[in-house]
Amino acid sequence: MWRNRIILLIAFGLFSGCGGNDGSRQAVARVDGQALTLDDVVAQLDTTRGTTRAQVAEYARRWLNDEILYREAVQRGLESDEDVLAKLERTRRQLAINALLQQEVYTERSLACTPEEVSRYYAAHQQEFTLSTDVGLISYVVFRDRDAANTFRGAVLRGTPWSEAVRQMVSDPQLGQLVVGRMDSAYVTASTLLPVELWRVTSAATRPEPSFPVSTNEGFTVLIRWKMMRQGQVADLQYVEADIRARLGVERRKSAYDALLEKLRPKHRVELLVSDEADSSSMNYAR
Repeated sequence: MWRNRIILLIAFGLFSGCGGNDGSRQAVARVDGQALTLDDVVAQLDTTRGTTRAQVAEYARRWLNDEILYREAVQRGLESDEDVLAKLERTRRQLAINALLQQEVYTERSLACTPEEVSRYYAAHQQEFTLSTDVGLISYVVFRDRDAANTFRGAVLRGTPWSEAVRQMVSDPQLGQLVVGRMDSAYVTASTLLPVELWRVTSAATRPEPSFPVSTNEGFTVLIRWKMMRQGQVADLQYVEADIRARLGVERRKSAYDALLEKLRPKHRVELLVSDEADSSSMNYAR
């Protein structure tokens, strides 16, 4: 962030001379003497990818418009309007609740799952992971020319393990320059593996051996299919692991939420004065 701030200071010409004033506190916009500083802007912008002069100027324009509208609303007494105050109170309450839940429920710890927990959940819920489409487990390497692709394919056919053949190819000063892309042991479907020619090769393969080079817009692809899971089969644990971890996280957070309420409830006198069960003495509400 400080690097981005320095770049912006240079762009805006806000560095002070020998006086030592902090240029980042210099105003970039004002309304009736109320100033918006560069520090104020940078604090509100996402600076992870850098911040441009145009972004600062756009933010300043929006700030000016908001300030003008806010001052007019205050002048008309709308700041103290009962409906506005009620909405502010609801927002304040919800923000406070959210802050508490972030501390007690939505923690990184609640998402931490051991491999054993994931395996147990998978074993107990396998039928929930039936595949709705074919899924292949593949690796591939894309080369600039066909000769390099055939050289790599030949090495694997002669018995060099795929990963070792890739390592040798990439580490070679000359052949390594011919590799333009690769993917190792990834699950793919007809909709995620593009171009379509690669999926045709994946789907048609009968055993794990390197394919002939497939010509695409990117180059020549040598592909190997390690496994194919067909529609209707139960998915591999590895394929659904992220889903399982997400489910376990939801369960843990629900448990943490319930536990927090159980811990806090005795601190208060709590009364529920209406039942959700339908009976003959149902309450009537005036319209």
